[in-house]
Amino acid sequence: MGISAVIFDMDGILIDSEPLWQQAGVDYFNQIGLPVSMADMQPMTGVPSDEVVRRFYRQYGAAALSVETATEQYHHTATELILQRKPLFDGVKPLLARLAQRNIKMAVASASPHALLQQITEKCGIRHYFSALVSAADMPYSKPNPAVYLCAAQQLGVEPHFALGIEDSVTGMTAVKAAAMRCIVIPSVAEKDDPRWALADYKLDSLDHIDDHFLNRLF
Repeated sequence: MGISAVIFDMDGILIDSEPLWQQAGVDYFNQIGLPVSMADMQPMTGVPSDEVVRRFYRQYGAAALSVETATEQYHHTATELILQRKPLFDGVKPLLARLAQRNIKMAVASASPHALLQQITEKCGIRHYFSALVSAADMPYSKPNPAVYLCAAQQLGVEPHFALGIEDSVTGMTAVKAAAMRCIVIPSVAEKDDPRWALADYKLDSLDHIDDHFLNRLF
């Protein structure tokens, strides 16, 4: 038996939201008095939001807000921007349709809050493709811990080794492989030559490369 489920990261895979998270981070942290720059935000791809807040508190000094409050406000700033832009990647809908035709079960496994997963997939018109939306924000551990992927597989009713995870960050890839799943990575251009991608089963330039020919080989 081959792959029977595909589990997607959201940010950087389904939606081109990383630049928006970065912009929201600069806007929000500057607003609360921390001189965070776009260069500070770029290495934060795949890092849970509360850890982003902690890192900047250590780097620039804590604002007069708890980590929990600052994380919530940062999420709100980013969510508003993402929902306004709805930055769905071009190849997403055709790929989801191809997988649905093959009766492949699908889920989202993301570090983003569950409400954002729900809102984004609904606003972008892709919610009906997913049998599960799983947020690591609801769990004790986020990526690179495999919990969010294992939970997604459980909700889909498949064994992890029959699932495939699609990620854009080393943190996410580590989580997929720790869950004993096969992994496709689609790195950003800036991170394309990172030797750590060798851990993945496939490294592609975009979702467009997951065409019928690729799926025939995969399934």
